[in-house]
Amino acid sequence: MKKRNMGENNDNKNKETNEKMNEEETKKFQGSGNEAAQKGQEKQREEEPYWFEEKPDLEEEIETLRRELEEEREKHTRTRADLDNLRKRMEREIENKKLHAKKDILTDLLTFLDYFEQARKQVQDQAAAEGINIMARQFYELLDKHGVRPVDCLGKPFDPEDQEGIGYIETNQHPEGCVAEEITTGYKLGDILLRPARVMVASRPAEQEGQAEEKESRDSNESYHDNEENQDNGKDE
Repeated sequence: MKKRNMGENNDNKNKETNEKMNEEETKKFQGSGNEAAQKGQEKQREEEPYWFEEKPDLEEEIETLRRELEEEREKHTRTRADLDNLRKRMEREIENKKLHAKKDILTDLLTFLDYFEQARKQVQDQAAAEGINIMARQFYELLDKHGVRPVDCLGKPFDPEDQEGIGYIETNQHPEGCVAEEITTGYKLGDILLRPARVMVASRPAEQEGQAEEKESRDSNESYHDNEENQDNGKDE
């Protein structure tokens, strides 16, 4: 009895051992099968052409690149414009500084030119006057070389922009309100006024002024009488 039980137990153990071995072999087989399948899939993906790979929308990517390129182009254009404006502004500032420095120097030189003019009017010695004339002429040539020009105003309407009126003079030689006499010559450096011309402005002589007023009064009276006559004629009708 005991021997039979022991035999049954052994059979059961052997059976369990066999089942465990079978189960382990099945797991190994399944594991190796899964691993082989995974490797096969990876190999298949490696062997597939690149156009089978998942890629973003090509048109969308091109549009993004085009937009970024346009933005960079606009930035580049703005940067070039800013640099060009900066260059021009710096050139203008440098030119203005040079011009104003030149203006100050030339304005001081004009004072010496006035001295020559005064000396030429007062000197009576012919040789001395001739020497002054030569120096004054050379001085004028120097100013002309640097772009200095006299203000042309004699006989022209008075312009307060580049002329300084110091009084009136009765004359028939120039129209009323025009420059009749130039006391001090004015000078300009291009469009920049170095010194205004000091001038006398023409006015009508007193005699002519009285005649003009008398004529104006007479014309006014005649006009008044004509109006009265026209009104009377209108009433009669």
